[in-house]
Amino acid sequence: WMRSHVVGSPVILEGNTGPFLYRWGSRFSVYTGLPTVLGWEWHERQQRGALPDRLVFDRERDITEFYETVELDRALVVLRRYNIKFVILGELERAYYGAPGLDKIGRMAEAGYLRLVHANERTRIYAVVE
Repeated sequence: WMRSHVVGSPVILEGNTGPFLYRWGSRFSVYTGLPTVLGWEWHERQQRGALPDRLVFDRERDITEFYETVELDRALVVLRRYNIKFVILGELERAYYGAPGLDKIGRMAEAGYLRLVHANERTRIYAVVE
C-alpha cells in the first residue's frame, strides 16, 4: 500500500527490535525505501562509529516511548521530534510492545491526531494529522 500511495519521503514510525540484532525490524522502511526513526540498531551504530552510541540509543528509547506510553502528550512529543508522517501498528509492534500503549494509538485517532489510512487483518497504517 505505501509504495502505491505515499508520495515523497515522509518519515515513518515502526517498531524496532532493539538489542535483538538479527530480527526483522524496520520492515516497512526496508521494503519502501522510506526513512524511519531507526533502522537496524547495530548497523546504525556501525555507520555512525565516530559519533556517540547515545545517538542511536536515544532513538530506540523514543520508539519504545511512543509505543509503550499511555499518555497522548508524551507520544505526540516523539511524533513531532522526528517529523513523523506515518505510524505503523502491525504484528511486530504487537509482539514487542504492551497492549495499553498500543491501545493509545486508537485513542490518538479518535482525538484527531492520527487518521487511519490503510488496514488489513494484521496491520494498520495511520497518517499523522498536521
